[in-house]
Parts: sequence; structure tokens; C-alpha cells
Amino acid sequence: MVIDISPADPAESAPKGPALSPSRAADFMNCPLLYRFRVIDRLLEPPTTATARGTLVHAALERLFDLPAADRTPEAARALLVPEWDRLAAAEPDLTALFGDDAELQSWLRSATAILDSYFTLEDPRRLE
Repeated sequence: MVIDISPADPAESAPKGPALSPSRAADFMNCPLLYRFRVIDRLLEPPTTATARGTLVHAALERLFDLPAADRTPEAARALLVPEWDRLAAAEPDLTALFGDDAELQSWLRSATAILDSYFTLEDPRRLE
């Protein structure tokens, strides 16, 4: 008799607790106390334009990978930026306070677009499943 003890839901077997990203590893290497504040104590930090830009680009890339592989083009990724910004800003209203006016926001969105475009110089997401 064989008894299957694997969880029915694969998410149940996923590791629990914080994951170590490259930025968190760098935090630990540079300043273990900073790592503790961010990862263990989870102290909130006020958003900055740089952290918001990173969050926006990551969110757009996550949505890009929701698309079929053939549709993961630079144009599709760019089209996701503004809707993702609107979603992030609605969820966290403090983000909109980072910009003095619409011109500043538009300039910031262009910088996020440039970062998103640079992703496509590193790899072709159409080749990833």
C-alpha cells in the first residue's frame, strides 16, 4: 500500500517566510541592521520615486507574463504601464504625492518606459514559458 502524503495544493508546499532577493541579499551584505529593519521587523519606509518606478516596472512585467508568449512584445509591455500605475496609485494614494504636477509624472513614466524597454535588450520574454 502506498500512501501519498504530498499536499493537494502545491502552494501548501511552498517555503514559508521571507524570500531572499538580490536586493535583500545586498541589504544584508551592506548593513545587517537595514536587512533586519526591512525583512524581519518589516518597518515601513516612505515611498520614493525610485522605489515606485521599480514597483511599477515589476508590476507591468508580471502582467506581461500573464499574456500568451507570442504577445509579450515591447509594445504590449508599454501599454501596461499606465493601467498598472493607475492600479498602484489607487491602492496606495501616497504614491501620487510624489509628483508635483502632471509634467513631472509624465517624465517619470517615460523613465519607467525606458527601464521597461531595456528589459527587452536582456531577454526575449516570448521565448519563456
